[in-house]
Amino acid sequence: MQFTNIVVRPDVHGEGDGRNEHTSHTSHPAPLFCHERQKTVALAKFVFNLGKSPRDGTVLSAFSLIGHGDGIHPSHISVALNSAPKRREERAMMKPPFALHMVDRKEVRAWLESTKTRGMALGLEHTKRALELLALPAPHHEVVHVAGSNGKGTTVASLCAALTEVGIPNLSFTSPHLVRIEERIRIDGRPVAPTTFDAALATVKAMSEQSGLSLTFFETTFLVAMVVASQSDVEVVVLETGLGGRLDATRVAHADVSVITSLSLEHSDVLGSTLSAIANEKVAIARPRAPLVVRRPPQTEVVEAIVAGADKAGNPLLGEDCAPAKLHWVDAEPAWTYHQEAMALARAAWPFIDACKAHAFPDLRGLKWPARMQRLHGKERADLLFILDGAHNPSGMIASCRELEVALADQDDWALLVGTSPQTHMRAMLAPLATLCEQQPPVEIVVSVPQGGRYPGVPGDELVRHLVEVGLKPTRVTVNPEEAVQWFEGHTKVNIVVSIGSLYMQGNVMEALGAVDDDALSIEAKQ
Repeated sequence: MQFTNIVVRPDVHGEGDGRNEHTSHTSHPAPLFCHERQKTVALAKFVFNLGKSPRDGTVLSAFSLIGHGDGIHPSHISVALNSAPKRREERAMMKPPFALHMVDRKEVRAWLESTKTRGMALGLEHTKRALELLALPAPHHEVVHVAGSNGKGTTVASLCAALTEVGIPNLSFTSPHLVRIEERIRIDGRPVAPTTFDAALATVKAMSEQSGLSLTFFETTFLVAMVVASQSDVEVVVLETGLGGRLDATRVAHADVSVITSLSLEHSDVLGSTLSAIANEKVAIARPRAPLVVRRPPQTEVVEAIVAGADKAGNPLLGEDCAPAKLHWVDAEPAWTYHQEAMALARAAWPFIDACKAHAFPDLRGLKWPARMQRLHGKERADLLFILDGAHNPSGMIASCRELEVALADQDDWALLVGTSPQTHMRAMLAPLATLCEQQPPVEIVVSVPQGGRYPGVPGDELVRHLVEVGLKPTRVTVNPEEAVQWFEGHTKVNIVVSIGSLYMQGNVMEALGAVDDDALSIEAKQ
């Protein structure tokens, strides 16, 4: 048997990537925690004294060995240490004594993939029980919970970008992901390291198998986020609901502040056929006696539904008593974009977050955010600009087209790429796009089919029929977005391609353009 020397070095983010190391370890600049040796089996012996390294008193907060079928490759061994101040040391000592676990990446990822067969399940019982079984310590961070029909992802992104801008460590949980699963969990705007994700996933998998508790894909990824948050030195966690609010898995988490963005008719078969019914589902994220920041809806009956729900906040099944939430309205101007609304909501929530009290809300010029008015250049044609936006319901399309009117002003050489998941109100979603194209006609209208989504993409011939019904005449149908990107780069002379519709399609386009690294997938303030 060969042995690999393990070089233990603090990593302040606990990502196991060697960044931000302790300055005394200058002799090991490589971003690995061990010396490189090919095809070896590592035997690591650690000496602990109540969780402290004998050399410098750093605290072991999380660690994992990432294994492969033929042994452990040194480049996948990480020991994440925390050399932060005593307050963080004390928090780390309170973390559950997780055993050193061998993580087989293929195995845990295959198990995660298998959870997709369980479909979607609204309800809190499984997730509540899972959190109890994981025995995570009491949160050492504040939590902001965001729900809504449109703009909730933008609000999460705006708030986290602001937190990062002023130096407050933060973690966000959002869905879906565009290219890589790690996007669902971002620390300071960047997707977590695969090793971090896999180690937390292995913990959730072990809990599920030992308890016999069956979990859905969404529940699993949410629990992974909770494990990562418990082992990270973040001060604020921002959670985005998956669907609704009352029965969404994220509802089982503790929250200090809740935020509700604009509402529209969406998932009517699950959430209700009226805006008031949907409001009832969303307002259920309100916690008793805690701030509830809400984008004021224009309909009186919807306002009344939110007021009624806020007055009886709390879910006894989660150990909460029932008491009024502290309701705070945000009034949006009719001409505001979702980005402006989101920034206003983030700004309104800011004073209620203790970690933010010493900081003014930063003046953000805008967001660099994947698939939301994101600009990418062609892979083969650097002069070809792609504008990606995930407008996936009628009100979302209205907002996107409003921004595109500005972006495409005086452009007469642009093309449209459109693809969507199944829609209850397809005609209403496509109508704003038809108006945009009437005002600023595209040279080409290409239809494609999103790949890899929760639901199969709408077939090309079916989407063509819907587009014709609203007055648009597609010029080409492609079997997938990758084929569409290749066609645009090789067969057209347009300078701008607007890709709009399903978020999953935007992920497909990003992959086709090679925009898959952390820089392309990160959320940050525009400089």
